[in-house]
Amino acid sequence: MVGIEGISFKDKKVLIRVDFNVPITEQGTISDDRRIRASLPTIQQVIKDGGIAILLAHFGRPKNGYEERYSLMGVLSILTSLLQQPVVFLPSCIGEAVEDRIKTLEPGSVLLLENIRFHKEETVGDSHFAQALAALADVYINDAFGTIHRNHVSISLLPTYFKECYAGCLLEQEIAAIDKLFATDQAPFVAIMGGNKLVDKAKPIEGLIRYVDHILIGGGLIHPFFHAKEAQGSFDNYDPAVAIATKLFDKLMHHKHCKLWLPTDVVMVPERNKEVQVSTLLLTHIPYGSTIVDIGPATQVHFTTLLAKAKTILWAGPIGVFERDNCVAGTVAIAKAIAQATERGAYSMVGGGDTAAAMKQIGYENHFSHICTGGSALLAYIAADRKLPSLEVLKR
Repeated sequence: MVGIEGISFKDKKVLIRVDFNVPITEQGTISDDRRIRASLPTIQQVIKDGGIAILLAHFGRPKNGYEERYSLMGVLSILTSLLQQPVVFLPSCIGEAVEDRIKTLEPGSVLLLENIRFHKEETVGDSHFAQALAALADVYINDAFGTIHRNHVSISLLPTYFKECYAGCLLEQEIAAIDKLFATDQAPFVAIMGGNKLVDKAKPIEGLIRYVDHILIGGGLIHPFFHAKEAQGSFDNYDPAVAIATKLFDKLMHHKHCKLWLPTDVVMVPERNKEVQVSTLLLTHIPYGSTIVDIGPATQVHFTTLLAKAKTILWAGPIGVFERDNCVAGTVAIAKAIAQATERGAYSMVGGGDTAAAMKQIGYENHFSHICTGGSALLAYIAADRKLPSLEVLKR
């Protein structure tokens, strides 16, 4: 990738793809503005140079064109406050009215275009849509790390229409941080994989196997791995996740250096209900149909012992239902162990919105080497062996 350091944007119109897909409460308040703050260095460099910053972003997943709840008008106030200057907002992304308004902007101006996902062309690779967007500016910058895995017009196709296209400050920072996981060669390398959907974690886990020494399994991934291990190759009465886990076990057989660890004990409830009392049982003793909501005390000791020896650590996905007070102990234990390892010199990364939210909730968000702004993008980058079309196009 080519970054923006040393590049002059004086008198240039610069289309910056940012990631403003931030959580907003029902009252319309932004509950976490980290993604907006993360975009500021790139925007500020452009306007400081005397360029015009044209911001292109998505928010949510609107299905039928304009939907008020997904309008980027909702981020205008906080963006204006953070930049400490007026931000022009336009209720569209393309068209003559947009082009005419851009012509009236002075150097150093900032323009926020409406949610690009209000245009269905964004997600279907429409070349005419890409050309219409490209007509707005002289330079393209991708600073939307959280969307680099999307094969959308504004991410992969749009930059091909520019002679000048660059990676923004955030994108460069995030990629460098992930690459450091694999470049330091500091063993042991421990990966903690949690979350709910093994289908989303399978390829990243497969990609990690050749690099890591230990993979610790938590959250909703426990069940399929446990049943795959117990089935020992029998595919009777299994769900698709168990088949995926079985294939991953087969991969592990060819990489003897990497060990996958399941919890020995877990915290569970017969049903996912806040009113139901939790129980701690051996993993082999949990009743059929129950829900695992945390790792148990014995597993906490085992996992934290492995983490204490680690020199490189990646944590992607919650290991429990951390929102509940009686299900957060495992999350706290893992976070504390990683923080202590980091203090001793280990390189640690936390990835994913839910995992980052958990760290913020328990007060550990500043205790790691790096917290990634996009969990899905992080995992997709790892799964693709760190080569994605959206990044390759920025090497021109």
